[in-house]
Amino acid sequence: MSIRIKTHKMLWGRSGNMCAFPDCKKELVMDETETDDSSIIGEEAHIVAQKKDGPRGDSDLTPEQRDKYDNLILLCSIHHKLIDDQPNFYTIEKLKKFKQTHENWIKSSLKIDSQKQRDDEIYSTYLDKIIELANVENWKGWTSFLFGGGHAHMYKVQYDNLKTLVEYILYRVWPRRYPKLEASIHNLKNVLNDYLKVFDEHAEKVGNNGIWTKKFYKISEWDTERYERLSEKYDYHISLVLDLACELTRAMNYLFDNVRADLLQNFRLNEGVLLIETGPSMDMTWTTIRLEYKENERTEYPYPGLKEFMEIRKNRELHHGEGISKDYFPLDLE
Repeated sequence: MSIRIKTHKMLWGRSGNMCAFPDCKKELVMDETETDDSSIIGEEAHIVAQKKDGPRGDSDLTPEQRDKYDNLILLCSIHHKLIDDQPNFYTIEKLKKFKQTHENWIKSSLKIDSQKQRDDEIYSTYLDKIIELANVENWKGWTSFLFGGGHAHMYKVQYDNLKTLVEYILYRVWPRRYPKLEASIHNLKNVLNDYLKVFDEHAEKVGNNGIWTKKFYKISEWDTERYERLSEKYDYHISLVLDLACELTRAMNYLFDNVRADLLQNFRLNEGVLLIETGPSMDMTWTTIRLEYKENERTEYPYPGLKEFMEIRKNRELHHGEGISKDYFPLDLE
């Protein structure tokens, strides 16, 4: 379990970016300079430790509850070390009182932009749900199952969650405070929507847990011309599904760049970018690949739609197929 984006924004915003230890009030975000970006020097301290053997860790709180807002206090590094070195003196009750007193002082003494704080918490709620439904914490795991062996298959639970994610983004009410962030979320939705539409063209349920691409080139009566034609279509379909999955990874990494730019500067700095893993190759090895939009691709909506993507995917740093197929546009009269 990790601390959610909304929890980060609640903690920092309601603490005024200051240390909550009595009489400290040290600013924990240093302004940018002409040569350097701003620097975050604050620490999100656990009141009840994340683990049972940590400071004040002997508690019935679950691992999830230990990373909630109510169990966190924003401190400078000095006071974080102090409370953890002296847990018998700095008890749970005392730290909760420190936090409440500090936040009350922030409300009464500082001019906090309450509307911005509410907007930030709305964005954070949406992003936490996107991360959950997209299974970001296991991104390389579920996408490697998709890429493995060239068959294009997914676990049903992942498939269902991605379907839910498209509608979740579509139905949100947006604060319109951060246009680039919102555009990158919609860009992700557009890629995901086309990915699922293409995947569904030849998808079939296998057992209770899997959804696979049907091997529609297998025919009951041998016909060389038909077999070769269907095999070519099958290869094209698989390559398009995989290329859209690559684009989905780029879109998610692009979204995270905008989260760091607009909402949470240190978001996923420890975890890094999302990666995919392809294989096995002829020597039975797997290859880990980093996929991001290049500078000239970082427009408002880097994904141009399915038909244009079919054409330009050959220009991405990784692609599996080329060319436009009208099989995916039955109503297109061109």
